[in-house]
Amino acid sequence: MKAKKISTDRTLGVSAMLISLLTLIIFIYQTNIMREQSKLSVKPRLDFTVNQGGNDSIVIFQQVIENKGLGPAIIDSIYFRYNGKIFSLDSEKLLSTQLPKLLDYGYLSQHATLGGGTTLTPEEERSIYTYNLPASKLDSVLSYLNIGPDDDGPFEIEVIYTSIYEDELWKVTSNSSQPTKVK
Repeated sequence: MKAKKISTDRTLGVSAMLISLLTLIIFIYQTNIMREQSKLSVKPRLDFTVNQGGNDSIVIFQQVIENKGLGPAIIDSIYFRYNGKIFSLDSEKLLSTQLPKLLDYGYLSQHATLGGGTTLTPEEERSIYTYNLPASKLDSVLSYLNIGPDDDGPFEIEVIYTSIYEDELWKVTSNSSQPTKVK
């Protein structure tokens, strides 16, 4: 039996098909890398800060949420968690119903009503609440809340948010600034 010779045309055709297939695979791989890079370039990262200030006669506590990421954060849901229950982000209502003595000791000078759909741009921060009290009542407040001066506070704030791509959800709490992926 004679060995078949492979023609030059057939070799060139097979080579061209293999090169085209390899080019397609590389193109798909590069497209996936570019898509991931594009998502990372607009990834938000929400974080909480508690500020304490004042002077000899007044103490001010302020809780702030800030977007420390690269892109806008779109809030899906935000709420207080206290004693295992969930409350809307209305600090005045939470304090008056769950911790009424706090409003006897001091007062809220500012409170936010952030909700689903609120967008925080990069480096934007919003005050969630500002609580003022006379310095002489600080020990009474800490005793009432059963917390120390360096503790996080009596309640936790939980936020679920997404980026502009809306294909991933993250959750962050005021007690743990490390976002966790929900979806």
